[in-house]
Amino acid sequence: MKPYLAEFFGTMFLVLLTNGTVATARLARSHGVSSNWLTIVAGSAVAVVVAVGSSVSWSGGHVNPAVTVALAVWGLFPFAQVPGYLLAQCSGGFVGAVLVWAAFWPHWEVTTDPAVTRGVFCTAPAIRSWPSNLVAEGIGTAVLAFGVALLARGLLPLVAAPLWVGGLVFSVGLALGGTTGFALNPARDAAPRLAYTLLPIPGPRDPDWRYGWVPVIGPSIGAVVGVGLATLLA
Repeated sequence: MKPYLAEFFGTMFLVLLTNGTVATARLARSHGVSSNWLTIVAGSAVAVVVAVGSSVSWSGGHVNPAVTVALAVWGLFPFAQVPGYLLAQCSGGFVGAVLVWAAFWPHWEVTTDPAVTRGVFCTAPAIRSWPSNLVAEGIGTAVLAFGVALLARGLLPLVAAPLWVGGLVFSVGLALGGTTGFALNPARDAAPRLAYTLLPIPGPRDPDWRYGWVPVIGPSIGAVVGVGLATLLA
């Protein structure tokens, strides 16, 4: 039970702090409104450090369904635990999104742009092109998963996991994140997108589920490729 709880709380912290960073930078009358891209990338990276650091000792600190599935595909994680991990991660992501909504309660009403409120919960492409958006998410997640696989294979010490994975996210966000907002993680996008769909946020809203499959499929494919490349080197 502890691994599943660790994945739940780790992913909850990931979404709470990542999406909370976006809320601080974008929502009207926030003290951090109009923060730049570097702020969001840095906040996202630190959120990963907290998420992995709070779960790695009990669950390996996956906090990402794409990573869990990819590790299982390449024999680095037992398939029997995959359903429980995925449920814990997606549930944690949903609860984290609800906590962001609660923390910024009065700011939803004064933020009049629905694209801004949706952007707090889930990603959107800078230029909508499903093939290129899919590739961008795949490449970014492949880099992340490659680094995670080095940890899973014992090529890097587990104690270094939080800073290592956080550093990977920081680098990917700066280098590649400007295309799609670098979801890299279905639980960071699909679960909060569902929360955005269900929560009573004022104003007209479109969760954009037409795009919502990209931050799920792209990272899933990219993670399998990234872990596979790391396995070939081992």
